Amino acid sequence: MKFFRGLKIQSKLIVIYCVVLLPLIAGEMLTIRSFSATLRNSAELELKNIVNHLYHLTDMQARFSRNESTGREQTTEPSRNDINYLKEVFDGFTIGHTGYPYIMNSKGVLIIHPARAGDNIYTTRDSKGLKFIKEICTKAVKLGDGEIGTIRYPWKNPDEGVYAPRMKILKFRYFPKWDWIIAVGSYEAEIYKQLGQVKASTTGILILSIILGLIMIVTTSRIIADPVIKLSKAAVRMAGGNRLQRMSVKSRGDEISRLDRSFNSMADQIRKKTENLEQVVYDRTEELRESRETYRSLVEGMIDGIVTTDMSGTITFVNSGMEKILDEKRDDICGKKIFKYYTKGIHQAREIMQLLRRDTNLAHYEIEILTADKRAIPMRTSNNLLYDTLGNERGTLGIFTDITQEKKLQKELTQAQAHLAHIMKMQALGDLVAGVAHEINNPLMAAGTMLHVMSKNEFFDEEKNRKKLDLIKNCHERISKIVNHLREFSRATDLERTEININTPLENALMIMGQQLLNMGMSIEKQMTEDLPVIYGDPNYLEQVFMNIIGNARDAMENIEGDKILTAKSFNCKYKNQKAVGVAISDTGGGIPKEVEDKIFEPFFTTKEIGKGTGLGLSICFGIIKEHNGTIELETKKEQGTTFIIIIPAKAEHINPV
Repeated sequence: MKFFRGLKIQSKLIVIYCVVLLPLIAGEMLTIRSFSATLRNSAELELKNIVNHLYHLTDMQARFSRNESTGREQTTEPSRNDINYLKEVFDGFTIGHTGYPYIMNSKGVLIIHPARAGDNIYTTRDSKGLKFIKEICTKAVKLGDGEIGTIRYPWKNPDEGVYAPRMKILKFRYFPKWDWIIAVGSYEAEIYKQLGQVKASTTGILILSIILGLIMIVTTSRIIADPVIKLSKAAVRMAGGNRLQRMSVKSRGDEISRLDRSFNSMADQIRKKTENLEQVVYDRTEELRESRETYRSLVEGMIDGIVTTDMSGTITFVNSGMEKILDEKRDDICGKKIFKYYTKGIHQAREIMQLLRRDTNLAHYEIEILTADKRAIPMRTSNNLLYDTLGNERGTLGIFTDITQEKKLQKELTQAQAHLAHIMKMQALGDLVAGVAHEINNPLMAAGTMLHVMSKNEFFDEEKNRKKLDLIKNCHERISKIVNHLREFSRATDLERTEININTPLENALMIMGQQLLNMGMSIEKQMTEDLPVIYGDPNYLEQVFMNIIGNARDAMENIEGDKILTAKSFNCKYKNQKAVGVAISDTGGGIPKEVEDKIFEPFFTTKEIGKGTGLGLSICFGIIKEHNGTIELETKKEQGTTFIIIIPAKAEHINPV
């Protein structure tokens, strides 16, 4: 019922007429179907009657022939007279236009036939390839007394003017006395001709009834529905803002005329009230427009980014400041989820919502957001929950301030403080080294004097004692050399360039750190080139560079399995088309990860554990080599080790040393 109420008037009329007409049409179709079935059964009954009639005639002839043969030799075969007599009888029957009766035996040999008597048609096929004569013979001999068989098959016969296959119906009965099959058949179209005529006439009546019903629907629709539709369209146009709608009222006094007059009266009242309301709306709209313009100027003029979202986290608004921060158009930003711009994704969005629900105002919350080109920007954000007029949560408001420069200044300050601390630590270490070297030097001098005296003693003239004394003297000289070098190293401040062979600071660095490497199970391979050109540099600072790189190599090989070999070599080379010398220090450690190669010389960057490195060593080394107008590079392979290569121009090619 609800569905019917929702229909348009024309549709309702169609439904009503269909409800009335459909039962009548259905009843008429059922009547036609029943009548057609009756005619079909009647036509087939006529075929059965013909078969039975011919059967009885044949049976009578068989009895008559047997009576005549009394006194003579009796036979089960029909005589020629019997066949001729029955042929005359059969020729007198026609079924439809082309149908006829005929007789054949159970082997398919035609006994009586209008044209093919004597032919064996047992293997004859119909238009579909079925051996229908064989099927008739098989079924016929199985029929009981009085039973009539039926078969339908497609057949075409050009001799009869039938060039396309048409369905034939055949009724047959078995005459066992003479092993005969009496068959009567014709095309269905000829037998059911009357049925076709009845169907054609009744179908025409049915179509005429439907057409008359449609004409009635259209006519009634125009009389009743059209005025109502016009009124409905006028009401729709009025609802759309056209208040000048009027309905033409005719003189008839029916309900539709009264409805038209009521509509015109209502339209006049609405027009008057709407004109007053429009003025009020116009005034309020102007006030709202001015307020919105002020708000827009304030929001769009801010450098900080402003973002609003609904409760699902979908961005509903961004200002121009946020467009610049994200480097993306407003239309592309709105509609996306806010957590798509958070580096920590949806987990950070959930954390912010939890904080907001505990305190509806979240201020000075630091976060990183992703720009269109996937750059992470540090932001300080203040967030608030937004509510509707009923006090229900409807979204969030966030103000984002870019603190990139602030973070950069903080980082630079931290780096400067760390660098200053390192300088102070190195200065204190230098003072400590100088003091320790001075204290060690006094007993060394005394020990040296004693060794000199002992060498004059005749006790040490023996070979074995002389070797022991020489070993002690070598150790003493090595200790003295290291102590003197530490005193020189501790006095280094500014670069003091002089002509040096680069092998000298490299050998000194290996001398100081060599024993430590040997104690840790590491071997040292030296590949020094002797005929190197001199360079113009500070030996103490270069020694510091080599010691730092050797220390890194030691740490890299400390926990590895297999061979632990440190290789140090010097060689001739070219740098910027100038003669230069190079130093390569290699280890067999685990190598430097590919992703941090570009950061290895940055201040405070380290891959070591906390407490094992400040990240300043290689940065200082890089600066010292740059002061010598050279370059420092690295080559590394995973699990194969790292090589640091230092290139410094030779003195002859050096320009304007400072």
